[in-house]
Amino acid sequence: MFLGKLMTSCLGGDRTTTSYKSSCGDREISSLKNGGLLVEELIRISNGDYNPFRVFSEHDLKQATKDYDQDHVLLLDDNYRLFQGDLENRGIVLIKKTDDHDELVEYCIREIAIAAYVSTNTNLVKLLGCCLESKIPIIVFEYVPKGNLSAYLQEEKVILPWRCRINRIAAQVAAAIVYLHVGKSRPLIHRHVKTGNILLDADLNAKLFDFGLSLESPLGETYVQALVEGTIGFIAPESVNTGKFNEKTDVFAFGATLIEILTGREPHDVFIEASRDLFPSLTPAAESSLLMPVPLPTRRDLLVFLKSNLIKYAKKNALEASAELAARCVDVLPEKRPTIEEVAKELRHIQNM
Repeated sequence: MFLGKLMTSCLGGDRTTTSYKSSCGDREISSLKNGGLLVEELIRISNGDYNPFRVFSEHDLKQATKDYDQDHVLLLDDNYRLFQGDLENRGIVLIKKTDDHDELVEYCIREIAIAAYVSTNTNLVKLLGCCLESKIPIIVFEYVPKGNLSAYLQEEKVILPWRCRINRIAAQVAAAIVYLHVGKSRPLIHRHVKTGNILLDADLNAKLFDFGLSLESPLGETYVQALVEGTIGFIAPESVNTGKFNEKTDVFAFGATLIEILTGREPHDVFIEASRDLFPSLTPAAESSLLMPVPLPTRRDLLVFLKSNLIKYAKKNALEASAELAARCVDVLPEKRPTIEEVAKELRHIQNM
């Protein structure tokens, strides 16, 4: 009975949105294969405790994006394009179309299942539905109009006020991670926290995005073993070295994100510059290699660098407290990093400075 309800939800219970009558062999095969995988993943991750979503037809999404016209692309990533689409009876949405590689099916299925599990949280981009007819599932999210935080930080003409950076964006991202870590019965590790995966709405509220690398914490275990994937500068050094991930991995990534929020510079570059005195002979190849991460500077050296490169339009004590927090989050020893709940508490304290 339970499995039947799940299959109905995933494989076209909403006939007003989804049509499988086209009888195209490839689409039917993809629907059955992807639907089966999604049912398994929903059961494994949420045990059926997930938020409802729609299943759209491939025709609907092509029509919404004018057959994936490049003029509708909002964001480009290494493995996907994020389109703005206009769905009939739904309005403007975000449509995530992943590259056509078989190995990416797993990531898309995981993202749909995890997004369905957590999408009631306002600091996470809300899942609306998916298309299972395509070889690689296509995912539909709520529309978040202002693009990603990275673009704002790198655009010199756009100045994000201090209160917006810390009191709103940093605090909201921390709240999103707190929800993933402790807000559900099954703790989740995002594993891809970075400025490029933080979308901003019309009021510049932050929403964490992209669950393709996310993992659930095994019950009774202190870490989960996985392939090392992500973005250099945001991956904790112990994870690069061992392939082990836990909640402190996300704390490191948040600290790297906070460094970029505070300086407008990519954390990888900050780590290199702050480490120059310690590692003057670092080669360009070593600097850019994911498997040979730049050694982290000491907390003292990082603080010295941050305090001389911080944005200048905020109270000195609030800036320095933020720099201290960022440095703690990216400590080379994970046990010395705060928990994300402690990070969120410290950010509330900084807001009152």
